Amino acid sequence: MFTRSFHSFFKVQLVVVSLFGLLISAPVGLFSEPYGMAGCGLGSMVPVWKNDIGQVLAATTNGSLSSQTFGITSGTSNCTTDGIVRADRAQEVFVTYNEGPLELETTRGNGERIQAIASLLGCPTHSNELGKLMKEKHSFIFDHSKDTESSVRSKIILSRLKAKIAEDSGLKQACLY
Repeated sequence: MFTRSFHSFFKVQLVVVSLFGLLISAPVGLFSEPYGMAGCGLGSMVPVWKNDIGQVLAATTNGSLSSQTFGITSGTSNCTTDGIVRADRAQEVFVTYNEGPLELETTRGNGERIQAIASLLGCPTHSNELGKLMKEKHSFIFDHSKDTESSVRSKIILSRLKAKIAEDSGLKQACLY
């Protein structure tokens, strides 16, 4: 008799704790827009999970493994501690969608996209210096010798730009990239 009531009590506790865990973890994923409704975490790192059903799987993965909580506290798994998209990812997205106009502005050494990339690199007050550097190193930064897809190309452009910033004593100190 005692054993039977203990097992029933244990089952009820298990159900309550499970429901409580689901209720606590659900709102976290609902408001993380950059990665869909499921939010950041291991589930956000699976590219095929961007549709509606995939978001359910992503949320389940994030909740089940507590990867979202770990990612938020450690800044991994597409999460940051402030809830903002990681700077390097924002830089890549910007270059991907603005490559042509940015390259054109680079030939002149100034423009609003150069100001924007300076802000994304952490040196918004040094956009003139960055524009000058980008103009001088234009052929290296935007080298078209290899055909690559835009997402890979944006990484190459950024890495070349950051390499040139690292060689410049003033910008190296000013930019946080």
